[in-house]
Amino acid sequence: MKILFVYPDILPYLPFWKGYYYEGIGSLSSYLKQHGHNTSLIHITKPISKENLINTVTNEAPDLIGFSSTSHAFPIVKKLARWIKEEKIPAPVVCGGVHPTISPDEAINTEGIDMICRGEGEETLHELCNKLAKGKDIRKIQNIWYKDNDVIFKNPLRPPCQDLSELPFPDRNIFEYKDLFHERLGEASVMISRGCPYQCSYCCNHVLNGLYGQNNKRVRFRSVNNAIGEIKQILNDFSFIKAIHFDDDILFLDKKWGTDFMLKYKEEVGVPFRCNMRPNLLDKDKVELMKKAGCFQVVIGLESGNDYIRNKILKRNLSNDQIVNALQLLNDAKIHTKSFNMVGIPFEDTSTILDTIKLNAKMHVDEIQATIFQPYQGTTLYNLCLEKGLLTNKELAEDFFSPSPVLLDTVTPEHVLMFRDYFKIFVRMYQILYLFPNILSRVLINSTDKVLSLKYTPKVLNKIFPSINSIYRLIQYKT
Repeated sequence: MKILFVYPDILPYLPFWKGYYYEGIGSLSSYLKQHGHNTSLIHITKPISKENLINTVTNEAPDLIGFSSTSHAFPIVKKLARWIKEEKIPAPVVCGGVHPTISPDEAINTEGIDMICRGEGEETLHELCNKLAKGKDIRKIQNIWYKDNDVIFKNPLRPPCQDLSELPFPDRNIFEYKDLFHERLGEASVMISRGCPYQCSYCCNHVLNGLYGQNNKRVRFRSVNNAIGEIKQILNDFSFIKAIHFDDDILFLDKKWGTDFMLKYKEEVGVPFRCNMRPNLLDKDKVELMKKAGCFQVVIGLESGNDYIRNKILKRNLSNDQIVNALQLLNDAKIHTKSFNMVGIPFEDTSTILDTIKLNAKMHVDEIQATIFQPYQGTTLYNLCLEKGLLTNKELAEDFFSPSPVLLDTVTPEHVLMFRDYFKIFVRMYQILYLFPNILSRVLINSTDKVLSLKYTPKVLNKIFPSINSIYRLIQYKT
């Protein structure tokens, strides 16, 4: 069987953009190749015309077309699938990825999509390809929802892979690997785990955990030896790779696994790395071990500096003290820090957004990213937005920096964009204000809070700095 993957990964405002490495396609491709199938990829990183898409698909002559889709990319998938159907390409179309998993009814009812794959796809696609090749019935494959005229066969989920070490290493050669976002900087994006145990209300992980129930492991890691083996293979196959970017949700969730991995990584790999961590999981010993192993950056999801927004609305279950202590440990170890922040969160107002800015200022974070809250279908926070009438009819934009379909009555859209655009500038400004003597500092901070909350401040700032909106996202995706 010849499987053609199609992965929309578009950021049209970035002239240098060649896309991210996507672990899902890499893993599916290697698994299918291991079982005797052929794979190829159309990695769509720029807007594509119907003619170019159809010509490319026709030249590939696939037996199966597989879209992989995030929620942001799904509006593009709908268009591309419709084009394929209009041109009567004979290969059946399956759509997998996170969006069909958390929003299956929308996906299966999309014109041009014959079936969807929910959950993990390695065993499912293997079974599907084998049955298609032999002309067998495909209507009852676990994880597959199949559309046969007006009848939809909604099959149950199969358990996710419990031992990731049984899977072959992902196929990076299916991509234009050296041109990808991190790889062009000499960093390989690597994932050696799947899943997250936390219940953050805005994230799809709690939806996925709910699908599989309590009897399946929420987080699974490759064995230490297997993970080290994959990294060694990457360094051997791609001489331009000089560092590792661990893309796992939380790399050292398991303390023993993390300790064993760090010791072996230091001894057998030794190249610099960056990773994501939760503040409550960091302690002095762990930070020192990470530093010795070569960690040069830790990314922390702060999201909101306001206790109520962060813990009652976002369900992060993190205190300010935990965040501050974690950042202090990293700063003391001279590990570069980066914070993820959101604005435009339901029930947020200008004062709570300023709390986020001020917490970043107090922590002296080295690098800051500010995004706009996006409501992903099926999540607790999406359902709350739906219940409170906060959702407009707009589709999700192409990324999480763009305005979202949420319309708040507690903060204006203009203020949301202002805080997104000037977030880093405001952080540095408050850092300066904190340097003044206490009484003067409080007066200046209170006055600044009031000015930034004024109705006309976003308009005034955009008149003073008219180009800031056009360059904002270029700053986020640094060259």
